[in-house]
Amino acid sequence: MTTFSQLVDTIVAESRRPDMVAEIATYVNQTIRELHFDQESNKILFFNDNFREDQLTAGSESGFSWTIPNPATFQKLKVVAYATRVDYEGKPLYPQRTTPGRHLNKMSAYYYQAGEKFFFNDYGGLNAKINLGWFEFPRRLVYQADGRLVTWDEVEQVFDYDPSLTTPELQEAALAQVTNWILTRHEDVVAEGARAKVYKRVSDTERARTSYSMYMSLRGGFWSNEVAFTESYQ
Repeated sequence: MTTFSQLVDTIVAESRRPDMVAEIATYVNQTIRELHFDQESNKILFFNDNFREDQLTAGSESGFSWTIPNPATFQKLKVVAYATRVDYEGKPLYPQRTTPGRHLNKMSAYYYQAGEKFFFNDYGGLNAKINLGWFEFPRRLVYQADGRLVTWDEVEQVFDYDPSLTTPELQEAALAQVTNWILTRHEDVVAEGARAKVYKRVSDTERARTSYSMYMSLRGGFWSNEVAFTESYQ
């Protein structure tokens, strides 16, 4: 386990490049994001820890839409269920995802995306319930040189919180600002990916090659342990 800033500090110290703090912070964020793609097998990867759910209440009789809450981290809308509309077994209706066109004249329950919005049709009218499930990338983290409210204690194996964080809710919110599930469970794979980028940047070819090889090996283990499902690029 670690926090984003502590991992950046570690790599800065290892590489002896205090002048590259900003670049190393970028490399750590980049490595976290690229773990969601396997370009060698042409696959997009999805993880259970990135899955989010919400229930919407339709604010109009028809034409109701949902705006993606954070386009910078949004990955894929995986499931839509019209909870108000049920079949003969009492199960919610799962509409078909489509694109606008003449074929909609022959369809009733469907949804489609336009820009940063998803539009729903035949969901049950005003105040109908619509269940959504989607995947998000972890948010980009920001390096903090000082004033850190949360740090990881390697000896005690616990997160230390600033005394100002007096409730579990405040501690949880602060923790979300400094780390994520990948850093807390897979620090080594992120660190090795960032090291490979640093050594490549400073033209240390031998170390870059060694770190990249280790990164690829660790990345495979990470995927086999965490991937929920994969999807080919469209």
